[in-house]
Amino acid sequence: MSESESLLPSDEDLLARCRRGDERAFRSVVERYHGRLLATATGMLGPGMDAEAVVQDGLLRFYRNLEKFEGRSALGTYLTRIVMNQALKLLRQRQRWYRRFLSSDDPEHGVAEGSEEARIGQLEDEERARQIRAAVQQLKPEFRSVVVLRFLNEYSTEECARVLGIPQGTVMSRLSRALDKLAPLLKDLNQLSRSQ
Repeated sequence: MSESESLLPSDEDLLARCRRGDERAFRSVVERYHGRLLATATGMLGPGMDAEAVVQDGLLRFYRNLEKFEGRSALGTYLTRIVMNQALKLLRQRQRWYRRFLSSDDPEHGVAEGSEEARIGQLEDEERARQIRAAVQQLKPEFRSVVVLRFLNEYSTEECARVLGIPQGTVMSRLSRALDKLAPLLKDLNQLSRSQ
């Protein structure tokens, strides 16, 4: 740990200050975890305003319910779980909306797909990042969530299990099935990498 890191307040200290109404402490929590939470939301929902809204909503829910955080998991894990739950809730709402839309008798009222691009991690090749993101977005939410947490957020299997509230074996099983489903979607990408 560097000297500058040792000068930063711990999560426990920030939480205690937040519970006493210190708004600067809460801003510090937001600054510390915003990037990780946005990566989680973007991995689940794709880039755009929905991901940012889910993060803001998750942080607001946490702030309003500070007393409910018992500290049984790390603060970052707890916040990620809130954001993941909000993203899954939004995905369910989208599915209901799409079903209603598809059952509509009026085919003229379509929804334009967003074309906003974002980088995944430090990938240099934006086309590769787009293909990976598109493949991940095709997974069902229960598989997408483990891929996002394990590979994008680099959580351990145990941390994924805590965030999702499922057994570690289920995380491993879903991850294995997700990778099986991603393999054919990313086949062309793998062949392109080998030819370079």
